[in-house]
Amino acid sequence: MNIYEQIGRLVEQGRRAVLVTVAETYSGSPGKEGFKLLLTPDGTVTGTVGGGAVEHQAIEEAKKLLKLRKNRILPITLKDEGMECGGKMTLFFEYIEGKRNFILFGGGHIGRALKPVLESAGFRVTVFDSRPETEDYFKKGKDSIGNTEGGVIIGDYNRLSTINDEIEMADFCFIATHGHDYDFTVLSQLLNLKKVFKYIGMIGSKTKAAVLFKKLEKKGHSIPDYLYSPAGIKIGGDTAGEIAISIAAEVVAIANGMDTIHMRINPGLRADDNNVQRFV
Repeated sequence: MNIYEQIGRLVEQGRRAVLVTVAETYSGSPGKEGFKLLLTPDGTVTGTVGGGAVEHQAIEEAKKLLKLRKNRILPITLKDEGMECGGKMTLFFEYIEGKRNFILFGGGHIGRALKPVLESAGFRVTVFDSRPETEDYFKKGKDSIGNTEGGVIIGDYNRLSTINDEIEMADFCFIATHGHDYDFTVLSQLLNLKKVFKYIGMIGSKTKAAVLFKKLEKKGHSIPDYLYSPAGIKIGGDTAGEIAISIAAEVVAIANGMDTIHMRINPGLRADDNNVQRFV
């Protein structure tokens, strides 16, 4: 697999990386223009920019840029790096963002309507459900680079530890299981992780949300700003498709840092009227 195929696979898997390219070289440089090195968050390095002290510096810089999610152009004087060959070279660090990972807890009628809408917006959606028949509701196939589409995991809602890796990679989640108790079980486990998500949405009415918030507080949980219930923005409609569009629009707005009118209730928000609240 060449380095571009590896990048394509990482993007489809929702993983991040930094690609380092030798952009310019002068006499004495160990690397040649066009040499490339790819670094992933687990420390895996593919390729080379010439080896030695320069490569060590490139890897360390790439690690920093992975955390910062930034690009950089870095001129290097080889003699300053202890390389007697002298010369100069310029490295270009390109941060690569994978598809945004989204976990959908529940593959019922809302989940089946929501998954394709989110995928059309560039999200990589994994469905987690306790019912084996859920797999039959989602198409299975392979995309152009061999990744399995329609990722569905069948498991126990009481044991989300079995998908720790998937949760760690996902900044967005939505909860729409086939029972209120399951919804609470899933949400409690997510909050226990102490991870700061960008979005956790949960299906339900204002009454259900209020009851659940009180239940969470009794269990010692504070209500985080990233919890949205009732989920979605106010567009009207009550079919599964309309609800899915409302939720997806909310997710995209949050992902893009845009302000909008939410239907959620949350102690940390200002009520605009009896039905909606605006994030402040």
